Amino acid sequence: MQQPYSGLAQVYDYLLSGVDYETWADYLEQIFQRFALEPIQRILDLACGTGNSTIPWAKRGFHVRGIDISQEMLDGARQKAVKEKLEVIFSCQDLRKMQLEYTADAAVLYQDGLNYMLTEQDLEQALRCTYDALRPGGLFVFNLNQVEKLPTSSQPETAVLEEDRMMLIWESHFERDNNTWVIKLTAFLRKENELYEKIQEEHRERSYSREELEPIFKRTGWSLKACYKAFTFQEPGLEDRNLFYVLERGE
Repeated sequence: MQQPYSGLAQVYDYLLSGVDYETWADYLEQIFQRFALEPIQRILDLACGTGNSTIPWAKRGFHVRGIDISQEMLDGARQKAVKEKLEVIFSCQDLRKMQLEYTADAAVLYQDGLNYMLTEQDLEQALRCTYDALRPGGLFVFNLNQVEKLPTSSQPETAVLEEDRMMLIWESHFERDNNTWVIKLTAFLRKENELYEKIQEEHRERSYSREELEPIFKRTGWSLKACYKAFTFQEPGLEDRNLFYVLERGE
């Protein structure tokens, strides 16, 4: 198995082509307006992938820095910034060990990146590093999947996507004993010489309830300002799967 998002970087943009990242930025700007006590100018885009979430911030005039653990994903992000003639710094770092030479006003994290923290210790480390990367009063906005609410079972389920130049096969199941969704991806990508490259990756996402998260937020110094049903300003219901959290760094 390859590391997550190493081989997948080649088809990541295709798989997420339906995501409107401008709408994400619009929503988060509204959150900033609600909670930021000082102007937001510097933004950290955590688990930024191929930069689709980073570029809109740069275009809007923010000083944005993208952080991701996958060098392959960041290669694509840098190419986009150059194409758009935008000055964006991208850094290859693990969120659990992240160290920066300056502090930002806000951090954002899209597409359930914190679900990849499979233990409370991992999550704590990521939250502490993000805390240290922000100024006092800085905001951290992120979304989490309640993966136990995904339409999957404890038995493996398979899905296939076949296109002209690639075939993707997903095998997924839910491990109830550790509240983790497991996705095994096999991809065959046709190259210019008509040969195929085979990619195999395993992705694991753990679910965290609000009851589990609140003590972790407190231990790491964060103040929970809000929890919303995705892309709304409503309290989430029992069946809502995608939740947004707004944290504020203390003094």
